[in-house]
Amino acid sequence: MTRLPSTPTPQTIPPEAPILAPVQAGELLAPPLARRTMRLSIVEGGFAMFFINWTSGSVLTGFALQLGASPTTLGLLASVPLLGQAFSPLAAWLVGRRGRRRGVAVAAALIGRGMWVLAALLPLLPLPPEARSALLVALVAFSSLFIAANASLWTAWMGDVVPWKERGRYFGLRTGVLGVVGMGANLASGAWLDRVGAPLNFQVVLLGAVVAGGVAAALLARHDEPPMETQRLQMRATFTLPLSDPVFRQLLVFAMYWAFAVMLSSPFVLPYFLNHLHMTYLQVAVWSAISAVTALIVAPAWGRLTDRIGNRPVLAVTSVLAGTVLPLSWMLATPERLWPIWLSGVLDAVIWSAINPAMFNLSLATTPRENRAAFIALFSALTGLAGFLGGLFSGPLLELDRSLTPGASGWTAYHTLFATSAALRVLAWILLRRVPETGAWKTRELLDRRHLKRLKRLRPRRRRRVRARSARPH
Repeated sequence: MTRLPSTPTPQTIPPEAPILAPVQAGELLAPPLARRTMRLSIVEGGFAMFFINWTSGSVLTGFALQLGASPTTLGLLASVPLLGQAFSPLAAWLVGRRGRRRGVAVAAALIGRGMWVLAALLPLLPLPPEARSALLVALVAFSSLFIAANASLWTAWMGDVVPWKERGRYFGLRTGVLGVVGMGANLASGAWLDRVGAPLNFQVVLLGAVVAGGVAAALLARHDEPPMETQRLQMRATFTLPLSDPVFRQLLVFAMYWAFAVMLSSPFVLPYFLNHLHMTYLQVAVWSAISAVTALIVAPAWGRLTDRIGNRPVLAVTSVLAGTVLPLSWMLATPERLWPIWLSGVLDAVIWSAINPAMFNLSLATTPRENRAAFIALFSALTGLAGFLGGLFSGPLLELDRSLTPGASGWTAYHTLFATSAALRVLAWILLRRVPETGAWKTRELLDRRHLKRLKRLRPRRRRRVRARSARPH
């Protein structure tokens, strides 16, 4: 669920990455090395998905409820990871000083994931529930500082690895594959949590997440790293340089608004499933599985579409859907009528498998290659801050209605929260219109039947070009 650019110093390909083919104009990494890293990134992402799914979502929500967390605490747990993104510019500054990303990214991943061992020990501490919940929030916040730094560096890193003409297809495929891996992780944890008593069930899952996160960090260390087109920026320039770019500022305004609107309700979707709809952990895992299978089917198609028509029109359409049909499917469900939730699993995949890669690609398309780490880090920091504020407000808004376990029917605080977030999401397209994207269709062209025929005419020519390229000697 939620679950989102001076003269460079000449550098060379790292000595541990021998050049196997000439680097083409505009490419920073030899094509065979880029292909190797792209394949390895999918495997690395699979292990990272185990860590992500076993330290968030229904696992984290259930663990927090087991520790006695209040609604405000649940909102904080969902939003403090976004606050951690505010420290991403520090990682970008450090990388700019060192001239390499790999060491900092791997270290951040190991530290941020490794400290979840402490979370597994929380039930053993002789403390009141309030203190345990507060410690869990602090641990998630501190871990997120490092995980967010790793994520922003990885984004800039892969932006230099994946050829820009293939970003939609590649990240669409990666999103679909990782969605299936996440499905397996959710089904396994859901069955385990329902079968084994608390808190042992949560402790085992959290320790398994730490192991998977360590394997992912080891695979990340084997990624080939392109030379960085950057100069050593002062800390202040890490903030001021991206903000001086008018195109980047327009995207930033939209992304910050979107993060706030989404996080106003996102922290309480899973508590709504568990508390109001009385779903089991296995049922929540089945919902995730439906979403993952659907994402595997539709994510590559969205990727191909964004390669052809641009990211902005896809974002415009799917952001409106995220504010209409998705919240409506949650609100129509009751404990005795869960079919809207199963439908929402399909809708969730269709919508977010378009939004997430499109937002990612648009952030790369609107940032220059020079000092890209600084642009991505500030983007991560400010959108994270906006998302944190949304999550921070969501808990108190929900607590305005004390009925956290209401009857099977009737309007509840959950419904009010979903409706408020939905209205804000629908309005996001107004800000998106101001974001320029070279070669992108207008949104009305995507919705026009006459222009949709252009996509069918484009397909044969594209295939012929691909066959022609593959026939050339390498």
